[in-house]
Amino acid sequence: MMRLGQSETMRRILTIGPQLLLAVLLASIIPDRQAVAADFIAEPYSARYSVYRNGKLQALTEFLLEKQGESWVIKSESKGTHGMARFLKFRDYEFVEGQFEGENFRPLRYVHELKWIGPDQNTSAQFDWENDIVFVNHDGDEITLDLVPGAVDPMSLQLELRRRLDQGAGQVMEFLLVEEDEIELQKFRALAPEKLETSLGCLATIPVEKIRRSSTRFTRSWHASKLAYIPVRMEHGKTDGDHMELRITELVIDGVVVEPQPGCAARIND
Repeated sequence: MMRLGQSETMRRILTIGPQLLLAVLLASIIPDRQAVAADFIAEPYSARYSVYRNGKLQALTEFLLEKQGESWVIKSESKGTHGMARFLKFRDYEFVEGQFEGENFRPLRYVHELKWIGPDQNTSAQFDWENDIVFVNHDGDEITLDLVPGAVDPMSLQLELRRRLDQGAGQVMEFLLVEEDEIELQKFRALAPEKLETSLGCLATIPVEKIRRSSTRFTRSWHASKLAYIPVRMEHGKTDGDHMELRITELVIDGVVVEPQPGCAARIND
């Protein structure tokens, strides 16, 4: 988003400088319903999010999950529309192609392009599951890593996080994330349920935070339990610095627009 977990895009932009905006990797979205099907992840969608820096609108992010032949693809594109992000011609693009093996999404090809007035950043990963290796290219530097079962890219991590929440995973969840030069163990903690006001109305959510030690950085996301645990808000920043936030504004599920529901004030007696 939310690399949730992600918040990897946010981390990179914040390290470049406080002037920049970022987008977060998010997962797929399905209509509000009480019961979530086991295959809820494999549901086509398009969604739009607004990205804020220190409370000020800076960019718009669009996401797409769709099936192409035997594979599924997830696309994310963020563009600077206001403030410094617009001036810097900020653009962030991510793409992953993969296949579902049962309930698990197995990435095959991942691409991340970050562009602005300054040096571009490009990262790609080719997953060779037959030989248990992954080829990573970051700004022209190539490295080969030993691929371990369950390893994911930043976008696939979001799908796996949703699946874990749907299965009632414990408070602490661990993921193996393919980075630029290593496969890193990342941990997230599910918090107590919380009602959240959003553009889609008042939603029951499960907040999730990334576990860090001795760091002023924070990453949090709010997953709507009746929207198949999609992240409807994501935050990333430093307690003593910039604060980035991503909020859902629109979504279309399999060609059907999801209309806003009543706000939290109207549901005070629910």
